[in-house]
Amino acid sequence: MIVVLTTAEFFYRATYENEIDEANNDIEELFQTVSATASIAAFLEDEDLAKEAINGLVKTNKILAASIKSESLYYQANVTDAINKNTEPRVFLVRHPFMPEEALAEVNVYPNFEHIIDQAEKISTDNSYSLYAEALVVGIVALIITYYIIISPMLRVGRSLHKITPGTNERIDMPDYHANSEIGALVQDTNELLNKVEEQFTQERQLREEIEFLEKRFRMLFENAKTATVLMAENGTIELRNDAFNDLVEKTGLGIQQGYGELLDELFETPVAMKSALNEAFARNEFATGEYKLKSRATDSAIWVQLIASPLLTEEGERYYQLTLNDISSRKHELQQLALQADFDALTGIYNRNGGEKLIAKLMRKEHQFALALIDLNGFKAVNDIYGHDAGDEVLIFVAEQLKEKIRKNDVAIRWGGDEFLLLLQADDEASVKRVIEKVNAGVKQPFYFDNDSKPTVVSMSVGVAFYPQTSRNLHDLIKLADIAMYKAKQNKIASPNDYLIFAAPETRI
Repeated sequence: MIVVLTTAEFFYRATYENEIDEANNDIEELFQTVSATASIAAFLEDEDLAKEAINGLVKTNKILAASIKSESLYYQANVTDAINKNTEPRVFLVRHPFMPEEALAEVNVYPNFEHIIDQAEKISTDNSYSLYAEALVVGIVALIITYYIIISPMLRVGRSLHKITPGTNERIDMPDYHANSEIGALVQDTNELLNKVEEQFTQERQLREEIEFLEKRFRMLFENAKTATVLMAENGTIELRNDAFNDLVEKTGLGIQQGYGELLDELFETPVAMKSALNEAFARNEFATGEYKLKSRATDSAIWVQLIASPLLTEEGERYYQLTLNDISSRKHELQQLALQADFDALTGIYNRNGGEKLIAKLMRKEHQFALALIDLNGFKAVNDIYGHDAGDEVLIFVAEQLKEKIRKNDVAIRWGGDEFLLLLQADDEASVKRVIEKVNAGVKQPFYFDNDSKPTVVSMSVGVAFYPQTSRNLHDLIKLADIAMYKAKQNKIASPNDYLIFAAPETRI
């Protein structure tokens, strides 16, 4: 429509200008028609011929008035009306009939502009209307053709596509007569795209079902797991926790809360050591593991856990930690009991030979000076033979209690085997050792009675002492030298009952 309006306006202007030009050309042609008559009238000064020429001009509708003027002739028709209408004349020269180069008169022609303009406008308007009608017909035909060939098939394709649910087997029907057109190519490409979408939807649906199945299984495992498990953000916020973790925290009496600090450090008695070990493992891109003790308010028994921590990095670059806490309190307690059984004597409660050797080896590695006093009980066999082994056990318990009571805080009493005891004394001179042994001897020699027996039973002891490192720097030799000294004291018990203490000579002397 914009093109039609613009074109119509252009043709209107062009036709209008053309009609004006045609009118001017017609006026010139009319003058040429009467120019011969006017030339003769001017030459002969014949007024009748002049009137005939001028009246011939004004007979046409395109000329409003006209006049002829020479030195001896003048005639005009309707000039007054033209002047009143402010019409400008067109001036034509009348030539000599025999000498064309000489002008005899002039003719003023006053165009009838109103008639000319009306005619030009009428013709221009008719042409514009014709163009409008033609454009309308062409436009309607073009719209009809466009609608039935392009728009209607496109609308049907659009409606079909709107009704189709992506991922189903629904497809767009091919419009009639468009199997090889651009619309047909669009329908084929769209159907191919729908095929791929259906295939992807099917795969995604299957994958989603598998994920949901696995997620349910994982959640079931996670929530019902007996091991405390936590997924936490880098700032310490707990994102996921299972019931086992809540049970473990309630067991400590610390209370359930959203977070327990970075890497749960607020739950542990040694958070600095725990975090240091974990960060060191994370720096090597390894998972961290270790055994740590939890803080506890609700129970007197210690709660130990095996901590397993691994860092997790999402596709977005966010860092998380998965922490697993296995309650190993029972196993830890059992190990402690086993350690006690391995290092302590079950009857007397003091260190046994295995535990004593560990202590001695530790002091030797640290180059500490100490004395070993090997003690053998005198008369113990008679107690077992007369009163039985239960009485013998009572004697051993009594002796052990005397040893623990009489020795100093830094000294250690050890049951070396049978009725032999060993004192690990933090002393490097004989005088200090004698003072300790005298206290112990005084306690061990106290009389006690069995089965309401009126006769008291008294045991004594023989003692051999060896010093580290003065006597020897080898544990086996040190014990051997103390044992030799002890047997020397035992041999002297009858001749010199009070001479029960013998100091071993250095290893180089034996």
